Amino acid sequence: MDVKLELKRWKADFALVSTKEQKAEYDKRFKTFLASLSSAERKEFAQAYREGAKEAIDEAKKISKIIDRKKKIDNVLGFASMSYIAEHYFGKSRQWLYQRINGNAVNGKPADFTPDELKTFSNALSDLGEQLKRAAVSIL
Repeated sequence: MDVKLELKRWKADFALVSTKEQKAEYDKRFKTFLASLSSAERKEFAQAYREGAKEAIDEAKKISKIIDRKKKIDNVLGFASMSYIAEHYFGKSRQWLYQRINGNAVNGKPADFTPDELKTFSNALSDLGEQLKRAAVSIL
């Protein structure tokens, strides 16, 4: 038995559950499935389940971090040129930057900044803020 494939099937079935009755039926089928496994298969399936759960938790943490960061910078997205930041600070396209800001899926995973890129982005916003302050002071 390919435990990862079997686990993937069970996860896909669970994603379709939307009522208490469907959940009860799923639980019943899942218990029957587990009971049909040999001891070795049950251990192998449990290990794959734990690994899958850990991966899901890690992925959820990444997504949560991206959402929190987006909320923090959301108010500057309306007036700070992401095209300018992407081009001048990263040498990349606006789309590249927005993929990381929004956590868009790239190659099946949410895009995110590396620690160095995040530092560069922070410095870019700080630099633009300083430029705005200097411009504000100079016009008085």
